[in-house]
Amino acid sequence: MYKEEQVHFEKLIQKIQKPDFQRNQGLSNEVGYYIYPYNVADTPRVRANLDDLTKSKTAMKINLKVFDLYDIMLDSIHKLKGIADDDPFRILAEMEKQSGIDQVAQQINSLMRMDENNNDVVMYVQDHVDNQHCVIFITGVGKVYPLIRAHKVLNTMHQVLDKNPVVMFYPGKYNEQNLQIFGEANDQNYYRAFLI
Repeated sequence: MYKEEQVHFEKLIQKIQKPDFQRNQGLSNEVGYYIYPYNVADTPRVRANLDDLTKSKTAMKINLKVFDLYDIMLDSIHKLKGIADDDPFRILAEMEKQSGIDQVAQQINSLMRMDENNNDVVMYVQDHVDNQHCVIFITGVGKVYPLIRAHKVLNTMHQVLDKNPVVMFYPGKYNEQNLQIFGEANDQNYYRAFLI
């Protein structure tokens, strides 16, 4: 598995360096969204590879921007401090005890406006990209599941961020029709992303 993942990641590095990839060309008028699926057991290796890549000359050359969904979610929750009567993290923990994780997921999706095109994830990425030509990596899908779903991020993001190629690192399977997080739970159909 380790060797397969290493080969997979090296193919990704080759692909993101191609000028056509960076300019979203050759996609038959499709938005340049890609899913990089990987086996959950390979998560430490994928993280190490990403860490190495972000520190490389390649990252500087292509202007690589990496966004972790978990960090974006925490940022959104932190913004409630001082507005809510109590610590928002304590409120969510108590909500999970009393009502379950589905209620917490519903509240977080509402807080982050995940049903809107200009939701917190899209706005965070847009603010940090600021019309730059770059390659965008989205990580942290497994860390935020089931609170935030990958298909929801992709469905709203492609409405707004359509100039730069976006690669979502997905701990599971993707066959250009279905997302299957952790290789077992279905995370809805998604047809607009290319397999990488």
